[in-house]
Amino acid sequence: MAKGKNVIILVLGSPGAGKTTLINSVNGSEPENGFKVINIGTLMAEEAKGENIQRDRLRYLNTASIRQLRKRAFERIAAMEGTIIVDTHATVEKGNKFIFGLPINDLQYMGTIQGIIYVDASPDELIKRRLVDTARKREADDEEVLNLQRQLNLSVVTMYGSTYDIPVYILHNKEGKLNEAENDFKSFINDILENGESR
Repeated sequence: MAKGKNVIILVLGSPGAGKTTLINSVNGSEPENGFKVINIGTLMAEEAKGENIQRDRLRYLNTASIRQLRKRAFERIAAMEGTIIVDTHATVEKGNKFIFGLPINDLQYMGTIQGIIYVDASPDELIKRRLVDTARKREADDEEVLNLQRQLNLSVVTMYGSTYDIPVYILHNKEGKLNEAENDFKSFINDILENGESR
């Protein structure tokens, strides 16, 4: 893995699992850690700004355009310093077609990845949360599709961890148990930062 001037923690999960909520629970709570939170979808949308493409429409671009925008987003992350929490998706669903958000051979170009936190939620929980979240235009997926995406996501993060020899933390963000999930998330972040240098 390429050794850069940054340390990266990947936070992955299906849309609606609660990644951003959990990241917000630690970001700024311990200023000495100096976390920077980066959302790859947001970076890609910024790169596509001149083309007037909204973030939730990125998945509808052709493959070559997605790859180009993602490459530019990775290059921007690689130029950053400090501890960076990368908020993104292992897979993005587009009408039963799944696009891989982080191609395994390209991960190294972002910097030094020290750990992966996978935020998990059941299909039923995901559906309920998506119905409440009106700020985003998400796919109207059924339980079968969401369960398939969850299985694919878990396979992907297993591959990442095995290929790059980095730990994968699984956090089930249960409905009504946000405080517990936030405490687990903080604990995982601390463990990654404390033990990352010895790996």
